[in-house]
Amino acid sequence: MSTHEKETFQQVYNWVDDWQALPWAHDEPTLLLAQVCSEKKPGTALDIGCGAGTDSVFLAKQGWEVTSLDFMPKALEYTQQRARAAGVSITPVEADITAWEPPQQYDLVLDHGLLHNMDSVRYPAYRECVLKALADTGDFVLLHWHPLFAGQDQGEIGPTRSSREQIKAFFAPDLQERFFAREEFEDLPAAVGHGMAQAYYLFRPNLAEAKPAELIAQITASLTDHDIDTAAAVASDQLPADVSDELLACIVGPGRLGISHCVPDAADANAVLRAWAERHGLDSRTVAVLTRLLASGQQGNICTEDPKCTECAVKFCKRLRYR
Repeated sequence: MSTHEKETFQQVYNWVDDWQALPWAHDEPTLLLAQVCSEKKPGTALDIGCGAGTDSVFLAKQGWEVTSLDFMPKALEYTQQRARAAGVSITPVEADITAWEPPQQYDLVLDHGLLHNMDSVRYPAYRECVLKALADTGDFVLLHWHPLFAGQDQGEIGPTRSSREQIKAFFAPDLQERFFAREEFEDLPAAVGHGMAQAYYLFRPNLAEAKPAELIAQITASLTDHDIDTAAAVASDQLPADVSDELLACIVGPGRLGISHCVPDAADANAVLRAWAERHGLDSRTVAVLTRLLASGQQGNICTEDPKCTECAVKFCKRLRYR
């Protein structure tokens, strides 16, 4: 972080004599952490900007192997004190996330308000580090301030507000939003803009971006399971005529394959699919044929307007949760 940012945080830590006096202190774990813990076995976790240590200690008590990272020594001191009091251990790391090289990948990465307190010049380095640190099957939990209403000015001090669309675009195409929650605060000091919305995200790696060839293999397998001769279909070079651009836009969007982080305009759906294929060295015509076969009511009859998810072999689709 810049000297200015370090000085600002240092002033706060010098001013308080207990973790509970920190402006960002919280007694309960960050929203969505409990959900992650209920859905997967404990593994490795990275708490970036661990602050008062609440989340690090919570995760350690759940059986996670926790690395607590902060560039403020006092934050790490508070975190270790609380861990000892709780009878658990954490691994403290004093470092700036934008200059730190992750020694491994983690099953869970958490940011409770670090990004929105960061100078925008360091955003690219932050993003790169998060992507390096997160395992292919990992979860990324983020807390970030949003505007309370459209057009709200930033406060004179305090976190930077960003919209949901801006956050999703920032992590796209590598991460895909899986869950989102929002809590509104209408009565805050004038210096921080009177009010804000506190947003919580659960991101997961976008497997359509990480493993594109595997996605096409899954589409091919699903069509083969439905007695579609994919080789012949590709060789014929004919696109199924009964798939609308509106349906294709839905399929490539975040609700299904995740090729795009937002549902594109129908007129742009073919271009989005083609650009994705070309970016990953795939034959764009083959990708177009296979995707439309999957959506065709007359042929694959799988990923239609009323998708038959229980008959589909595409494991990367977000609708997997319905199966």
